[in-house]
Amino acid sequence: MYDEYGERGYVPLAVNLWQDMNSVVKVYARYYSYPFLRDAGSAWNAYRMNGYIPLNYVIDTAGIVVGSMEGFNESVIRSWIEPYLTGVTEKQNAPLPEFTAVLPNPAHNAQKIQFQLPASDMITIRIYSASGELVRTVLRGSLAAGTHSLTWNLTDDYGRSVSNGLYFYELSTARTTTRLKTTVLR
Repeated sequence: MYDEYGERGYVPLAVNLWQDMNSVVKVYARYYSYPFLRDAGSAWNAYRMNGYIPLNYVIDTAGIVVGSMEGFNESVIRSWIEPYLTGVTEKQNAPLPEFTAVLPNPAHNAQKIQFQLPASDMITIRIYSASGELVRTVLRGSLAAGTHSLTWNLTDDYGRSVSNGLYFYELSTARTTTRLKTTVLR
């Protein structure tokens, strides 16, 4: 994938935490044409998800983890990467889903999210903290073309109130992902 996507902004980084440098890491690192990091724990601390380091994860340019998995599934990883690369979209000039309003901002008790879908699509709307942790999945399903709205009550997936700070809305379809910043200030 690096050979295919490298010129369009994709930068893989191999991370090794536990394996012996001489017997394992150097042997495989010779085959890589991209950076290889011998990590002493900083990647674990920055990107661990559910108590493990995913064998594969994709981080966008804003530092948000857009996908992670144990094991390797090339088609899934490509689906995470391609929306972020230049020149990869199926129809370059086709209208894309977009957020049209997030009110009020900053949010105090609740926040209304409005978004536009140019065509019927399966979508997911998630909210991430500034550190990239998934806070809440507010919508997952198929919607018709048009303008839609929903309300976030400023809680996480467990019903706990979120703390003050910066958050990111993410609207994802099979071919694109759109993000928008918001602030919670109670």
